[in-house]
Order: sequence, then C-alpha cells, then structure tokens
Amino acid sequence: MSNALKRLLDLMPKAPEFVGTITHEDHPQYKVLVVDGSGLVMCTSSTKYAVNTRVFVSGQEIKRVAPSGAVVQIEV
Repeated sequence: MSNALKRLLDLMPKAPEFVGTITHEDHPQYKVLVVDGSGLVMCTSSTKYAVNTRVFVSGQEIKRVAPSGAVVQIEV
C-alpha cells in the first residue's frame, strides 16, 4: 500500500498557475497580461490562440484556455 498523503501531493501542480489575457500573438510566442497585476509575461504554446483569449499560464508556458468569470486566489 502506498502513502495516501504522497499520492495526494502528487496530484497538486508543482508550479503555480496564473490566469491571464493574451495581448500579443505571434505563434508560438505570446505576451500574456496576468490578472493579478504582475504585468506581461512572455509565453510559448504549441496551440494557436487569438488575442484577448483568457488562458492559464504556468512558468513561461500557456497550459489551456481559462473560463470567464472572477478569479479567486486559494492559499494552500
């Protein structure tokens, strides 16, 4: 039997994910304005996105499209 806590921790992301809006698109290079006010982030993605698309960003990589709505920060 493996450790249940370790399995739970393995499910959590290793790097934080932020929500942002794409402000400049030149596939595969993108400029994303992060919602928390930290500014522009240069990102890459293998998927093509349009300007004004809300996305999840982790590190310097766009992970996926983010749903519309309010952003809530949860401290773990």
